[in-house]
Amino acid sequence: MHVPVGALLAAAVFVVYTLGACTTIYVGDSGELVAAVYVLGIPHPSGYPLYVLLGKLWTLLVPLGSIAYRMSLFSAACGAATVGILHALCRRAGLGEVASTTAALLLAFAPSFWAEANIQRAYTLNALFVMIATALAFEWARTRRPRPLVLAFLVSGLGATNHTYMGLFAIALGLFAVLTDRGLLAQPRTLVAAALAGAAGLLPYAFLPIRSRMDPPLDWGDPETLESFLRVLTRLDFWDRKWLRGPEDLLPITADYLRGLGEELLWGGAVLAALGAIRLWRRGGAVLLPLLAMAVNLGALAAHGSRSDLFIWHRYYIPSYALAAFLAGFGVEAVLGRLPRRARLLPLALPALGLLMGWRDFDRSRYRIAEAYSRTLLKTLPPGAHLAANDDNVLFVLLYLRLVEGLRPDVDLIPQGVGGVDLPPLHFNPQTDPLFFTHHPNWRTPALDLVPVGLVFQTVRPGAPRPEPPPLPEALEGERDPRVPKDYLTRNLIGEFHYMKGVTAEARDWPTAWREFGEATRASPKNDVLFYNLGLIFDRNGLFHEAAAAFQRSDLINPRPIASRTHAHAAEHLRRAVAQVDRLRAIEDALARNEASLMEPAPSSPEFHLRMAAFLEARSETLAARGHRLRAQVAAR
Repeated sequence: MHVPVGALLAAAVFVVYTLGACTTIYVGDSGELVAAVYVLGIPHPSGYPLYVLLGKLWTLLVPLGSIAYRMSLFSAACGAATVGILHALCRRAGLGEVASTTAALLLAFAPSFWAEANIQRAYTLNALFVMIATALAFEWARTRRPRPLVLAFLVSGLGATNHTYMGLFAIALGLFAVLTDRGLLAQPRTLVAAALAGAAGLLPYAFLPIRSRMDPPLDWGDPETLESFLRVLTRLDFWDRKWLRGPEDLLPITADYLRGLGEELLWGGAVLAALGAIRLWRRGGAVLLPLLAMAVNLGALAAHGSRSDLFIWHRYYIPSYALAAFLAGFGVEAVLGRLPRRARLLPLALPALGLLMGWRDFDRSRYRIAEAYSRTLLKTLPPGAHLAANDDNVLFVLLYLRLVEGLRPDVDLIPQGVGGVDLPPLHFNPQTDPLFFTHHPNWRTPALDLVPVGLVFQTVRPGAPRPEPPPLPEALEGERDPRVPKDYLTRNLIGEFHYMKGVTAEARDWPTAWREFGEATRASPKNDVLFYNLGLIFDRNGLFHEAAAAFQRSDLINPRPIASRTHAHAAEHLRRAVAQVDRLRAIEDALARNEASLMEPAPSSPEFHLRMAAFLEARSETLAARGHRLRAQVAAR
């Protein structure tokens, strides 16, 4: 009786996920992961071999729409299966139908889980392994038969070849088993079987060196040797991005983690999870597994997570949310005993509220923004162009369009930063062999200039005629459609679109550049890198007030060095910009008091700025004068 209800629940959730599934490639890792699936390549560490292999099989068995859409459906299927198994686990643990359904649907419509359940990423598959291993562990705790425990370690090892969290889950599982049954240490056959099962589960990792030797089109880290294989497996190149500096940072990390639990389970669900943990503890201590698994989830991310990983998106905490939803089922069961019969369906109102609140944010069926950006970029390139690309939002979508969709095969796509590899020495003639960058490479050479042209930077000879920028749309497809949800990464991509339009217009049409910069900040108001770069632009144009405001905004968003190779710090630039503002204020105030021609026009008028520019120019304040002339142009529009 339990299995059909869980299956029906999973089917219903799958329909919800499918109705909102993204039909095109999504931002972030999606493009790279789907490209790896299509070409059986190796994506970023830890290589995700099981995701690649299962994804490839899925795309062959489910020939519906684009490869991107098929992988969205794969995430939906994994997410729905997770929900169904959670329901079955709750029923197996003795919970009633209302409590089990409430727990399952709390997870189904938790924002971070739902956000991953209709796009192309590995997190719902990871959650599926978490639930299967948890179900097996609870079966072992109930029966003490070795077989479920051995299978739980097998599933943990296999799951680790999709996402390394399952390796940590195996540690939590081992601690749980030993603390639950001290006699287990006296059962060497069971211990050896569990260890061998866990090791057997790791076998899909053999795919990485085997496939790498075949030189696939996508081969991150080239894991052919033991050293490079371990470097990919342990994500060694990503550890320098960690936000944690010392023990004092654990408090804000933990506070954000707990706040995330509340928000994901609509606070009421978090309270129910706490009640459920107490109830489960009183029933014999099986609560140790979810608590230990949640603890290692928090600890691992605290140890190496970046600022974005920790505080902006919470998808890495999905295992914790799944286990908290399981605990919430026990809390619901406790509450139901105190409710009148007519109110026994009341707990289902929580996930129903999650469904109603979340549909608009997670209906990706109209989403085109990531693909629109990269398609627009490729259209602007001449035949045979070389394109050095980086940034997940741009490079990974370009990889998908090139390797999967076959778009612009004439363009030589040069991935920067893949596997920590920089560009090789460049030998080219910019007049006959055009080289473009998706982002400024931050190098300077007297023999070359980098000119922004649309969505790319083009290399040209100094003194050569500047290339004309290509025509670009006013906005990306779906950008202004309120029905298209826009998460943090999507907003950043929209901001990048308008930022590049502004940088292109900077030297030609400052009012247009100013307008585009405003569009960028409105689209991406929490992007510290965007505001930092705008601060640099304003500073070099003598707009010191505006530069100070931009640097201050960047520093407020992220008081630490921004995510870049130079580890630049907005606060340092802010101090210099404020010093310039203070110095010029004294000069301009004196001019405004003593020069009669500055007393007539309004301080915000074009006439005032042009007259102030002339006085400043006469005092050799050339850069400040330029700033006032630019303000005059904007005011005249």
